[in-house]
Amino acid sequence: MAVSTIDRTSTSNATGRRLVPVLALTALISTILLITMGSIVRVTGYGLGCPDWPLCYGQVIPPTVLGAWVEFSHRLLGGLAGIQIVLLGLFAWRDYRGRTWVFWPAIAAIGLLIVQVSLGGLHVIFEIPPVTGWIHTGVAMLIVGLLAVAFGGTWPSLQSIRETSIFRDRRFVGWLSVTTVVTYFLVLTGSFVTRSGASLACPSFPLCGSSAPAMRRLIDIQMLHRFTAYSVAALTVVLVIWLLARQDSQRLKRYAVVLAALLLVQLGLGVSNVLLRLPMWSRVLHLAVAATFWVSLVVLWTPVS
Repeated sequence: MAVSTIDRTSTSNATGRRLVPVLALTALISTILLITMGSIVRVTGYGLGCPDWPLCYGQVIPPTVLGAWVEFSHRLLGGLAGIQIVLLGLFAWRDYRGRTWVFWPAIAAIGLLIVQVSLGGLHVIFEIPPVTGWIHTGVAMLIVGLLAVAFGGTWPSLQSIRETSIFRDRRFVGWLSVTTVVTYFLVLTGSFVTRSGASLACPSFPLCGSSAPAMRRLIDIQMLHRFTAYSVAALTVVLVIWLLARQDSQRLKRYAVVLAALLLVQLGLGVSNVLLRLPMWSRVLHLAVAATFWVSLVVLWTPVS
């Protein structure tokens, strides 16, 4: 009987260890989709499509109104992502307590999920003020980052990348760390541009093309975002060249190509936002690609535990 119990426990633990990487990946994908859907809600103007919270027009299932269903779809995705994050934390608690860079990010993601749900409710109750929207985006990206760490710390092929010799070079790790941090700051400045109404304060690219004194504050906000974007671009170009120069890992080279492609797409979307005067498709994709680019850097940075 004792042997049978031990066997069942070992089998259960092995199942949990196999489930955690999959849960980390699915939760990560669901959260990026949730962020994208949140962007759709914002650019379509349906932030108050459900004017109450947690119900929608006082109902569990909203009425057949387009705006209500756009917002409700965002809530449904939030519920799906939330369930996966909680399951990830539970399995990490059971099977990964000895793996610091898997266990603590999974647990912290649950904590931030509680904060994020509360912020979402407050955002609706106070009729979508800019400050809660900005914080909401920042917390969402932190959750994505934590899930990326859990994913990077458990997915075998990613762990093999992190075990290559370049990650023993402190200069490279330092450069990657700075690039990752500045990229998160870039996301925050981009959200601040949107929430402050500075999206079209500068009608030209790469320079502002405006110096109207009445627009000075909005111009400064827009240019802060642009200069941060230029910094991320420069940091990433050096990072990509550094990775491509390695001869001991084809996976690293492919990863570098993906980073370069994401950077180019993101810069193109940023230019489209300005020159095409904020088309909806470009605004939505701009945030989605930003989240994906941020995740790619965090996964690469994640230490082997």
